[in-house]
Amino acid sequence: MSTGIIGAGASGLSLALMLDGEFTVFERRDRTGGHCHATVRDGWTFDQGPHIMFSKNVDVLDFMIKSLGDNVHQSTRNNKVFVDRRMVKYPFENDLASLELSSRARCLLTFLFNDHAALAKEPADLSEWFLGNFGEGMTDLYFRPYNEKVWNVALEDLSMTWSERIPLPPAHDVVRGALGESTEGYLHQLHYHYPLEGGYQAITDAWAKRIAPESLRLNTAVQGIERVADGVMVTSDAGSSVFDRVVSTVPLPSLLDLVRDVPDRVRGAVASLRINPVNVITLGYRGVNRGNYTAVYFADDEYLPNRVSGPSVFSPRNAPEGHFSLQAEITYPPGEHFLDMTDADLVRHVHDGIVAAGMVDPASVPVFEDVQRMRHAYVVYTKGYEVAVSVVREWAKSLGIELHGRFGSFDYLNVDGCVARSQALATFLNGRETALPSVP
Repeated sequence: MSTGIIGAGASGLSLALMLDGEFTVFERRDRTGGHCHATVRDGWTFDQGPHIMFSKNVDVLDFMIKSLGDNVHQSTRNNKVFVDRRMVKYPFENDLASLELSSRARCLLTFLFNDHAALAKEPADLSEWFLGNFGEGMTDLYFRPYNEKVWNVALEDLSMTWSERIPLPPAHDVVRGALGESTEGYLHQLHYHYPLEGGYQAITDAWAKRIAPESLRLNTAVQGIERVADGVMVTSDAGSSVFDRVVSTVPLPSLLDLVRDVPDRVRGAVASLRINPVNVITLGYRGVNRGNYTAVYFADDEYLPNRVSGPSVFSPRNAPEGHFSLQAEITYPPGEHFLDMTDADLVRHVHDGIVAAGMVDPASVPVFEDVQRMRHAYVVYTKGYEVAVSVVREWAKSLGIELHGRFGSFDYLNVDGCVARSQALATFLNGRETALPSVP
């Protein structure tokens, strides 16, 4: 059967590599990669927000690594949480000893003698889940302010689906960490890989090279999708083509713009879903990276970034020799204008904050600056989003359209998750168990 794939990001490309039959991938940009796009300029390389390779799925991770051939760099996680005006080892709950004494005592005691422990059995929302599993101390100091800063939604309004991604630490690890013994959490993230050169886009570039040029149409914007008697017609800049089915990876609001006569219930469902924009500020400095951190998480609401990562830590070739780079992410609610700051003001704010956190010497000044503002970055699991997504999915299926990818299916997927979902979707579309692509 023939398949039209809209979007040449990680989800669209990895699916294409596993499909039986003919397919065409449509991409409105002049490049592949989607959200995995990397900027390479003047010796600096960085992504649209940090991407690294790790996964609990060994087969998927192996496929991603092998796709890069020799272009791979491996590192060990060095993440911190900046809270209480000090650096705490990530995950936060494993290093309470780094907190100021009174904060450490409150976090540990409300964890061990948790007045809210009963909430953990049947939590109604993410607030009750954190309180029930971690207690008031850790929830108030870090989990609530950090998550509300990232999602720009109160914990009480977030779906319990998000809790499925957060491992619970053994109680003895929390106690050992509070006493100063070093422990590790989230072990599947401890060792990670990243392309040695080319940024994260090197992965999707490797996949794109395996697709025949006639099956990958860049600079081709899709203008309409319509169910017809013999399949699904896709109209683009290059004309119209009819496929047996279509897979859409574009954001759901964009999909509605491509289809005529969308039912009000579907428009209402999509309108209820939330995708937060992000501003990404990348700064380059001369000298040696002080902490050599993979990433630092900031819960303080006075400092706009929620995370500052180190592109030159992911790969030493992401910065010119004798230099290092830091990248800050600022998420905010869609439609809001409180971040209508100039690029210069954003750079100044980010720089001042990393100086205050001790990540950069006060005498240092950026020798490289880049500001990117992205409309679609984080899908937000608000309460009831699952029902809205199911409404849209059923409607799309009735038109011969499968929803796929982070924005296409409204699913917070990292690239390993995109690959795993592509394998599952290919199995369904092919009508047979489908293996991950072999790598030469």
